[in-house]
Amino acid sequence: MFWGTLLLGFILIGAAIYTIVPDLFLHRWGIGSWRRQFSPGVTLTFDDGPDPMITPRLLETLKRHKISATFFVIAEKAAQYPELIQQMAEEGHQIGVHSFSHRYAWFTSPRKTVQEWTDSVRVLEQILGQKITWMRPPWGTFNLVTWLWLKRHHMRAVLWNVEGHDWEVRRSPEVIASRIMKKVNEGSIVVMHDSGGESGAPENTLAALDLLAERIPRDLKLPFVPLDFPDWSFGQRLTFRIWEKWEHYYAKTHHVDRVNETNIFRLEKTVYDGPKLYSEDGRLLAQKGDPAAEIHMDNIRLQAKGRDVQKTALKALRQARISMPDLARYIAHNPRYSEVKVFVGETLLYRGVKGFGFTVQDLPDTWKSKGIALLQMMIMRIYHPAGKDRQNERLGNKTKLVWISREKLLSYAAADLKSGKGIVRDANS
Repeated sequence: MFWGTLLLGFILIGAAIYTIVPDLFLHRWGIGSWRRQFSPGVTLTFDDGPDPMITPRLLETLKRHKISATFFVIAEKAAQYPELIQQMAEEGHQIGVHSFSHRYAWFTSPRKTVQEWTDSVRVLEQILGQKITWMRPPWGTFNLVTWLWLKRHHMRAVLWNVEGHDWEVRRSPEVIASRIMKKVNEGSIVVMHDSGGESGAPENTLAALDLLAERIPRDLKLPFVPLDFPDWSFGQRLTFRIWEKWEHYYAKTHHVDRVNETNIFRLEKTVYDGPKLYSEDGRLLAQKGDPAAEIHMDNIRLQAKGRDVQKTALKALRQARISMPDLARYIAHNPRYSEVKVFVGETLLYRGVKGFGFTVQDLPDTWKSKGIALLQMMIMRIYHPAGKDRQNERLGNKTKLVWISREKLLSYAAADLKSGKGIVRDANS
């Protein structure tokens, strides 16, 4: 009896180590896998294809909306329809592997697990002629050998953090889209399906995709972006997530507005609490107690992908030039800012802003300004390409007040419209 119980205990412990433990870490907790991105947008991913009836129609929908998605495909199906895999790649979509035959990891032996993943990668690489580096296990479920295999082959396990249960036929397109819209945010990885599931479900997926392609940029002001993961340690990812939570909280409680899905500026309606501001001809534009608006940088949209500081700075300037006319049009057509005469910011990054029409003024050295400077240095440590190794003596550690008058800001919209580039957008959309 004792030895039987002991043997059963060893069997249960071994089964847990093979199934539950790796699944908890990689699937449930996202340790050792990627359940989200660190980007300003939303990524659409599709599992279980390709399907000759559904996938071509889905690709056409993505092309119509100019969305680059990621397909995690079943290698067995890919071998049957290689032309669909090639079409995905030719149209700019990314491709990962979703196993060879969609087996559940917990009930797959170690030998069969290795064979499943090795064969699946081999099939896809033969079709595409390029290396496959991303994998997603069926149902997002791992066993110990799955984890060991992906570590040995330097594969990235890519999961998701938003789903609409589109594999269930009872989920209408509206229900699928609404479920996804409630949870999606910057960095979201959305999982949908271009095959598998219940009979008739893919038709709902196609219709839901049309709804999401319109609503996510329009209502949430988020762009669609391809999968792209930074070369960050777990500690860096954790630090970013904590800071991101704070930014979301601040934006929600202070009603910070996004301009559109790509603009690097955000606006906060506030009451001015600084020194008197005068126009060039001596007119008083703002004094303490007047309505004003603070311009915030949407930091995640300036996030650097490499460690080249000069390229990062040039990219930021380019994004600012593109964003200014849209910011001006947003202000011109949004009644919330109709009484605001000045738009202000307190920042360490004041060099170069005069070229955009801003005035730069010194501020008193107060606890508030010191706190803002400290916060901004923390932000740069997270977002700057050199991270904590950033060294820039010119930057200093004191913030300055930068501001621009309403008239000067609106001149961006007028100039853009005169050049024929401007498109007036509904400020409340």
